[in-house]
Amino acid sequence: MFRMKSFCTAATIFALGLSSSAFAATANNTVRFMGEVSEQTCNIDIDGNSTSPVVLLPTVSNSQLASSGSTAGDTPFTVTLSGCGPQLTSAGIVFVANNIDGQNLKNTATTAPATNVAIQLLEGTTELNFVNNKVETAKQSVGGSNLSATYDLTARYFATGVATAGNVEAQAQFAVTYL
Repeated sequence: MFRMKSFCTAATIFALGLSSSAFAATANNTVRFMGEVSEQTCNIDIDGNSTSPVVLLPTVSNSQLASSGSTAGDTPFTVTLSGCGPQLTSAGIVFVANNIDGQNLKNTATTAPATNVAIQLLEGTTELNFVNNKVETAKQSVGGSNLSATYDLTARYFATGVATAGNVEAQAQFAVTYL
């Protein structure tokens, strides 16, 4: 009887040890869900496109990206907020990305990718640096009689080293923050 009880106790402790280590191993597999509820939101579009916008950068020579920090292919794009509620005071655009290269968007092209190339975003002449995979534009006044705002941004190639020729693709999710 004593041996059976000791065996059961040992088996229980062993099983609990396995299950707690299994839980500890999955602790890093956490998904965060974030959002915001607002009284009124704005309509948003990028270059006049409200669904699945694409910003096409021009083809550039890899010789223009021959050293780390060099840039090429400046491509302006506009984010427009419209139909904002009069009770809002200000709004900004937030970009969130899972694939970052330094402080820029990582090249995630899967077919013949260029190497040592990222996509950099700018607001005017200010570089938008992704910190913790997120970047936000300056806030603009919306609300009252001003129910829209326009953000003039630029995307460009950014060399993280000596660039090689190939495809470049990057993506970020975007949202509007309100005050």
